[in-house]
Amino acid sequence: MVWLVKMVFREKMKLAIHTIKQSMTEMFKLLWQFKWYVLPYLLFYLILLLFYISPSPKQYNIWINEKWFVYNQDIYSALTKLTLIIFALLFFVGTSNMRNHPMLAKIIFLSSLFFGAIFLEII
Repeated sequence: MVWLVKMVFREKMKLAIHTIKQSMTEMFKLLWQFKWYVLPYLLFYLILLLFYISPSPKQYNIWINEKWFVYNQDIYSALTKLTLIIFALLFFVGTSNMRNHPMLAKIIFLSSLFFGAIFLEII
């Protein structure tokens, strides 16, 4: 009786591992199709992460020319953390729409170029 339970458990585990492998390969194939859209987004996220790790007043450049601007490291860290969370959620929205709405996913991933230009003050 015990060997029967073990055999059923092994078969279920083999089936679960097979489905996980299959879904992972499908996911990576889908991500590979969007590689030129995802890579700039990940680069932008890495830049934001570096801003969060090493805060300085020079990186807080959105309002730096305003008269009321005062640099506070706690506020900067909180705003950068919030920005990281927002862009991580946007990444998940983009990846969840890759199959059914590829144009929306591409727009979300390419939005990093626009926001990168704003945060780096290129525009």
